[in-house]
Amino acid sequence: MKTEGTFGIVQLTRLGDLIQTHQAVSDLKVQQPDIKVKLIARTEFAKPLLFLLEKSFDEIILIDKNDLLHNAQDNLKSYLKGISEWVNQDSLQNIDVLINLSFCETSNYLSSLIKSKHRLGTYIDETNQTRVNDQWSQLVYSMVMGGPNCPFHLVDIFKNILGLKVRQNWNTDERHIGRPNTIALHPFASQDKKYWKPQKWSEVIFKLLKESEEINIKIFGSNKEVELGKEILSNPSLKRYRSRIEFLVGKLTLVEVYAKLQECSHFIGHDSALGHLAKEANLASLTISMGTVRPIETTPYGNNSFVLSPKTKCFPCFPKTECNFYQCHADLSYQAVTEVIRGFVTEDDINYEQLKKKVSPFHLDSLSIHRYGPTNTGWYAAENIGDLTATSTEAIRDIFKVALTYKMEEIEENLSLPKISEKTKARLIHINSGIEQMFQLCEFGKKYSKDVLVEISKDNPSIDRIKTLGDKVQEVDQLMDLLNNAYPELQPIVDFYKVIKSNLHGDNVVEISESSYLVYNDNSVLCSLLYELINNTVGGQEGRANKKQITKEGSA
Repeated sequence: MKTEGTFGIVQLTRLGDLIQTHQAVSDLKVQQPDIKVKLIARTEFAKPLLFLLEKSFDEIILIDKNDLLHNAQDNLKSYLKGISEWVNQDSLQNIDVLINLSFCETSNYLSSLIKSKHRLGTYIDETNQTRVNDQWSQLVYSMVMGGPNCPFHLVDIFKNILGLKVRQNWNTDERHIGRPNTIALHPFASQDKKYWKPQKWSEVIFKLLKESEEINIKIFGSNKEVELGKEILSNPSLKRYRSRIEFLVGKLTLVEVYAKLQECSHFIGHDSALGHLAKEANLASLTISMGTVRPIETTPYGNNSFVLSPKTKCFPCFPKTECNFYQCHADLSYQAVTEVIRGFVTEDDINYEQLKKKVSPFHLDSLSIHRYGPTNTGWYAAENIGDLTATSTEAIRDIFKVALTYKMEEIEENLSLPKISEKTKARLIHINSGIEQMFQLCEFGKKYSKDVLVEISKDNPSIDRIKTLGDKVQEVDQLMDLLNNAYPELQPIVDFYKVIKSNLHGDNVVEISESSYLVYNDNSVLCSLLYELINNTVGGQEGRANKKQITKEGSA
């Protein structure tokens, strides 16, 4: 079914987020070519990417703080006048659906000022409260922003916010290979926690070039990364191999970077916008993730994507988490990383059995390797290479994905039951106790919400009775908060529930009570799904963990 109208997408964040927004919109335009899509983005990030963004967006509206306030005098009235003039420009009129994909305070206020018939994502309402009404934006606001346990890739989330139900736009062409065995290397990232220091990269490059004569390297980076790049090359061990290294750090625009990427066969680097750009060039990619990086959310989106990450207990951390010694950096040895890169480039794959012959178990056992790509439903997912025993975090994340995909989209996401250790099995059993308690709380919430409706429908409703029931509902919500302390793995689900509950639809007690009942009911169903999926995982049953199994078991 074709849909017509104008979408306005607010994306005020950085280069990587803009590229991922472009990827989601590209799929939208393939499936709904009659929709007109406008992008509202910051000049400093969108302008260098116009060559890419213009492929998917019908119009790009740039916003620059200095330009926005260039006529403003130092008083509130003049500032408001400048903002009003920008918001009322012709390009921002007649938007049918405004979609905020930034989820930051600035974009929330901006989204409330731009006129639109409908709004998705976060915005500020007339009471100066943050509102988020659609369920996929609620998931971002809770799971993505609240911690590292979101089971979905950001591009898939963006697609769902845009209303895409079918995943058909996967690039099935053979991947691009410019010059064989040529690595596009980006050994930098936006934060110290996310990238190795130059000395370690010097060791990797030296070992790689010394033992693999066919490999050549192009090093990419921005103006801010020139000194780090020079430090890598200044290592005396690389002197004899300089003819096989092309140093491009700080020398190219993004348009020129994109062209140079197409001269390569593989991309290797830390989590950054360049990895997403390399995937747009259809290169095979290997991302070395550490620090605050959440691979399941931000891995370059496309076929032939691999991720190397540490098994460090505290990985991934939060940006504000203090860390005097980056253990996750140390847990990825340069010896192991070099061998992974060599196989990835020369054999076009990562063969774990070969790695075991060349790398000490001491180094290999401290890292994880995943291959990313579409599942049978077209959603992005990770396949573990090597040690197939899932941690409790990995197991519960997959369980969340299967349950949420079915609950929110009625899509049966088939994932194999993971192999788990006895320790993980015990942890999952403990988590299921928390899910039982959450289910019971939701049932109480349903009862009290229904009792409010029954009381209101009486000829002479009791205000005291309604107030007492309202207090009971509040008590349920308070007890739900306590679950996070005893069962931290349930925090994503509890937070998701809280965001939905805080955005109830309705203008009066009846409508709000009806919405409250539906929220509790939906959460009860989700608890049933999670409970059965965990039972199936713990029981080690063969087959697939999907909704069909759950139905046969009789719970959902």
